[in-house]
Amino acid sequence: MTDANFMQKRMDEIQRNESFSGALGKILSGKANYKPVIERKQVIIKCTGCGRQLDEGIKFCSECGTKVWIKPTKCPKCTINVYPEDKFCQQCGESLEQPK
Repeated sequence: MTDANFMQKRMDEIQRNESFSGALGKILSGKANYKPVIERKQVIIKCTGCGRQLDEGIKFCSECGTKVWIKPTKCPKCTINVYPEDKFCQQCGESLEQPK
């Protein structure tokens, strides 16, 4: 499961939690019983070989056969959170770029 999928699933769980959504709604609106809606963001995966939009969960592009690679949100070596624009982990120096 990708990190984006985990986050979406977690957001769905949080949104279903009545006490959390009630407290968040009151903070956001100043009104009791206001229910906030957490926006779902669709993760678009594109093939790095041909640029075709791919379905989630596949391992190889059906158009050109390129292995699907998704940039990590955690360092694969030391597991700290990393930013999408990072090329190397700031903690251990591990490369976050696609293997060649």
